Formats: sequence, structure tokens, C-alpha cells
Amino acid sequence: MHAHILRRTVPIVALLVALGVVLWGSTPSAAQDGDEDRRLIPNEPISGTLDTESFAESYVFDASADDEITLTVTTDEEALSLALMLTGPGGEILARDGDLETPQAADITEFALPQSGQYLVTVLRGTGAEGDASGEFTLTLTGNITLPDEDEAGPAPTIRDGENVYVDLSDGGIEISLQWFTAVDLNLEVRDPVGGTLYFDSLSVASGGSHNGNVNGLCEDATSDNPTESVSWPQGFVPAGSYEIIIYYEQACAVGGPQSFNLTATINGDDPQSISGVLNPGQRYLARVSLDIDRDWTIFNGGVNAGLDLAPVANIQEIDFGQTVEGSITNEKPKDAWTFTVAEGQTITVDMAATSGSLDTLLILIGPDGQRVADNDDQLDGGTTDSLIQAQAPVSGEYTIIATRYGQVIGGTEGNYLLTLGTEAVVADGGTETLEPGTDTSTDVETVGPPQGNIEVTLEWFTDADLQLLVRDPSGDAVFDDVPSIASGGILDQNYVGNRGCERTQDVPTSYIYWPTNRFPPTGTYEVEIWFQSDCNDPTPVQFNLSIEVNGQLLAPVGSDATVTATATAVGNRYMITFTIDDAGTVTLGDGGFFDMNSVATSLDYQAQLATAEFIEYDETVQGEINQNQKFVVYRFEGIAGDRIAVEMRAVGNSSLDTAVYVLDPSNVPLAGNDDIEPGVDTNSLITDLQLPRDGTYYIIATHYGLQYGATSGNYTLTLLLAP
Repeated sequence: MHAHILRRTVPIVALLVALGVVLWGSTPSAAQDGDEDRRLIPNEPISGTLDTESFAESYVFDASADDEITLTVTTDEEALSLALMLTGPGGEILARDGDLETPQAADITEFALPQSGQYLVTVLRGTGAEGDASGEFTLTLTGNITLPDEDEAGPAPTIRDGENVYVDLSDGGIEISLQWFTAVDLNLEVRDPVGGTLYFDSLSVASGGSHNGNVNGLCEDATSDNPTESVSWPQGFVPAGSYEIIIYYEQACAVGGPQSFNLTATINGDDPQSISGVLNPGQRYLARVSLDIDRDWTIFNGGVNAGLDLAPVANIQEIDFGQTVEGSITNEKPKDAWTFTVAEGQTITVDMAATSGSLDTLLILIGPDGQRVADNDDQLDGGTTDSLIQAQAPVSGEYTIIATRYGQVIGGTEGNYLLTLGTEAVVADGGTETLEPGTDTSTDVETVGPPQGNIEVTLEWFTDADLQLLVRDPSGDAVFDDVPSIASGGILDQNYVGNRGCERTQDVPTSYIYWPTNRFPPTGTYEVEIWFQSDCNDPTPVQFNLSIEVNGQLLAPVGSDATVTATATAVGNRYMITFTIDDAGTVTLGDGGFFDMNSVATSLDYQAQLATAEFIEYDETVQGEINQNQKFVVYRFEGIAGDRIAVEMRAVGNSSLDTAVYVLDPSNVPLAGNDDIEPGVDTNSLITDLQLPRDGTYYIIATHYGLQYGATSGNYTLTLLLAP
């Protein structure tokens, strides 16, 4: 989804009826003056006006099945050429009078109503939107009419325009407003169910919606006095369905930092519904409003648009090369899956095009190992939100196409689509050549490097050894072999996984983790870790090059082609370095080096703090904080030989802290330590059943994973227990 692309325009619902006229260019008025003013009461005439601004006026009445009604409309202005239409509770046109030979009157007489519910009566100017005729009219409803029972009332009046349904909001229209609290530039975008998009550069859409304009745009005259952007649809007929809401943190202006916001929706005069959230610079927040034909509606809180969702799909279907299939994406079914088999080296082309509604497509191609091969949101020409993938199969096997939408589960666009699977090879003139299924295109396709990203972390080395690359984001989520994608957008490219499992597939083993260019990484401090997992029967010391690029900037010493060049000499070696993105977008490289979680004495310079360490008693819990300026805290306690103790350190609150704790004896020699209570499951720390060897002052070091090079931070509790 390129920001603010308009994929298609949809004609406004026009009540196109066989009256001998076609209505163009305006929206028929419906209950715009309030429900009571537009409600027909039997035997009580009601007056209205038709002119160039309002060439159709609509009214409602409630009645029961088999009631027989007569509708009569008259005017003194012959030029109006009156027409009359009756629409049923389900949106179907039941009766009409468009006989222009009686231009001053129209009627529908002795019509038996087919069902109980609310009916819509529309008075139209016979010339539609053309001409300048204007004048008043009088409309009268007569007949033996009984109000339906409450359980027979039926749905609100609707109008159907092809696949689109419009519902009458007779008590009020739609208003969706975004409010924030500082002088930064947030933008509100709303996509209606029929394909219209409202944002600062598209202030009106065919369905009748409008946008109030760009507040704090370009940071010019930015205000902190409750800046608000809003979109609205007036009383009357509006599209039923899903309204996708996107909130952009466009510019930090002179303020920067995370920003809180409130999003409020009000529909048809009902009580408002609101959600709140927080955005960092560059992020996008998704929500949606669903409006059904009964005028019931709900606001759904999505969240920050995160990484790709590669979770399995329940009902997988098959597709063959050269085949085009149809499908639909809805809020209830936000993705489909299609499988096919392909040979290694064959080029795969997948085209997904929306055919109805507001659907903004997204394609994901998954390989036989369940990992992402390629994805595409919008085609490269920038003029469409349809999706196209062309990729070369890295291995033979069964591949899966995920056909979904922008935002995936938390998105809000819906509609039908066509999906085509083909195979094409790039040819010299820049065009494509369609190939027969099974053709090996490996010599015809130019090798493409890893995808570009806002963050790019590349690890290269030159032996058969298996090195693992891991990047942990500021929230504490880590992307690596076992977790190839995370919520903030980080992805381990499955074409660049080094010698994973001691399988060497490249001349220069390379691991590559990136945040795509359409994802804005969160601000804060990132950890980059390299772990020498196995020598894979190659005893050569492993020299590696680590490169970190942020927004196209290589974080490296002047004249260097890499951020770090170092050598791992033994299996189990771990190297860590950090970098920080601040609220203004400035990037700073932190310290880096090898560390050993089993050797705290050589990794942390804690000796100077032992004499002033805070005392802690048995069965006492204390609180503290680990951050970039305080990477460890020292405590001391008096112990007696034979005491059996336990020490527990737990992260508290919403933090990224990955704890580690150590106990030193009175000679400052480490006795015990723990990083994770359960590796991979519980990153809190616990030392249990430690027997003290002698009387004296003992020390506890509370720290985090990575020791002096670590980046995780947050508050913690530390408890010292004496076993009975």
C-alpha cells in the first residue's frame, strides 16, 4: 500500500431507475433534516423542494406486510416533471411512476406491501441533474397502514448499486476524528467500502465523504492545541461495509518522540466509540469501522502495522501454472492460500488484481520450508494497489501463495480479486517471455541481491562454520533463525541464512536481516549478536564482516567497508554490538565486543562498586533499573557458612529487559549465575539452592544479557531468600 494511492473511483449511488431518465452528478437527499422531518404519516401531506442542488428528496414510513398504500405527489411547477419511486426494506425498487406526460403529478396507487419494515419514498425531478427547474412539491401517503411489530420491523432502508449497498443513516451521518496533543504532523486516511480514499490530498470522494484538511502539514505553523483531523459523511445514504482507517506519523517536526492519539467515530447519532494508541515517527496505525445494513456499527482497534503474517491458512487450495482463479477478502476471511509445485530455478510470476470493493491487495510467496521467499504490496509503477511477484524458486518443492490485503488481519479493505500464476523470464529488451510450465529459467534470470530496507544488517564470513545472526529490537523482540520475522517489521531473508545447519549454499556465506522500506523501525536501541554455533568440521578461525546500514547510512569507521571486522576463535563465542535510533532519526553506534555470560568477572567492571553496594536482607525484595547508563547494579548481604539461598531477578512493567544475575563470595569470586529460568521461554533469572561456603559479605550483581554490551533495559525486582 503506497501511501495515499487512489486505485479506482466509484460512481456515486445514483438511484438509476427505469424512469426514462438517468440521474447524474449529485446524491439524492435522504433524511437530511432529521428523521422526524422525513417520516411520512398517513393522510398528513409533507412539502419539499427540488432544484439544481437537490434533484431528489427521500422520505421513510413504517408499515406491515399486505398493507395497501397510495402515494401522491403534486407541484405547481410543470418544469419539474415529477417522478416517484418506492423502495422496499431490502433495497429493491418495488414501484415507480415516471410518466412525464403528467409533469405536475405522479402517483403509486393501491400498492400491496410485500413485507413488514421501513420503506423509502423518493421524489425526483424528471430531468435528473440536468436543467435549472426548481419548485416546491407536496407528497401524501394514504391507505390502511399498521405499524409492524418490533420484531418485524426489518432492516433500515438500503439501496443497491451493483455489488455495493448503501444504508440510510436517517439520524446522522458518519464522523471519524483523530485528535493528538503536540505540534507534530499526524495524518488521517479513511478508505470507504466502495474504493474511495479520503486524506489530505483527496478531500472528497464519490460516496459523499469529505476530509477537513491537513493539520500541522509539513510542520508549518504546527499547533499543540488539540490538533484534529476528521472525515465525515452527511445524513443520508452511505456505503455499508468496512471503513479502513490509517493513522500516519508523518513528521516529528520540532517535537519528536512517541505520540498518543484518540480516534473517535460517531455514526447515525449513536453514542461515540473511541480507541487510543501510541505511534513512533514513521509508523502507521490501523483500525476500521464496520457498518452493517441494520445500521449497527463497531470500531475495531487494529494496531501498528507490523511484519508479515506467515501463519498457516485453514483451507488451502491448489493452482496450476497458467491458471487464473477468483477469490474474496473480507474482515472475517482476510487471507487465502494457494499451493503449486515448481522446480528449482524456475521463475514464478503471481499477479493479484482487485475487482470490487475497496480491496488493497498484498501477496506473499512462501517456500517449501515455510519461510518467506518474496512479497509485494503495490506494483512498482505506483499507479495501482494491485500486487505482483516475480521470483526465482531457490529449491524444488511445493510453494504457497498467500493472497491477502494491506494490514492483513488488522486491515480493513474488502473485495473480490483475480489471482494468476504464470512463469516468465526476463529478456534483454526489458520485456518478458512466457514459458511452458517446467521450463528451467535459471540461466535467463538475472540474480537479484537481497531486498533493500530501512535497516540492513549483513554478516559475511569465509569458512564452513555456522554463525547465527540475531537482531533484537527496542521492544525486546528478536529476529533470527528460529523467529524469522517480528512484529516491528524485522525479517531474516530466507535466501541469506549463511551456513545454517552446516549446509553451505554460497561461496561467501551471508546472513541478512532487514526492516523493509515500507516499514518504519521503532526508535530506541537495537542489539546485533553473532553466535559461533558450530565449526561444521572446519577448524579454521572464523573472520567475519558485519555491516549495519540505517536509512542508507553505513555505521562504520571512516574508510571502512564494514561496521565490524573480527575473528571468532572457538565454538560458542558470542559478539554483540548496539546501535540507537533517537526520536529525531539520528543513529548512533554503540560499543561492541565478545562477551561470555559464564565469565562475569572479566566482562563487567564492578569491583569499584562493591564497597558502596546497597545492603539487602534475607527474604527482602528490592527494585531497580537497568538501562544504557547503568548496565548493572551491585547488592551485598551478610551470609553464614551453610546458609542455603535463592536469588530471583524479574523484569517488571512493559520493558525489554532480559535479566541476568550472579552471586560472588567474600573474596569477589563468582559462585553462581543464571541468565534464563527456562531458555527460550522465560528470560527472568533464578539461582536456587546455593550453599554459602563461609561467613562473610557476599555480593549480588543484577545485570542483563550481553553484560557490558547488552541493550535490553527496564525495571526489575530482586529477591533474596533463605531456605528453611
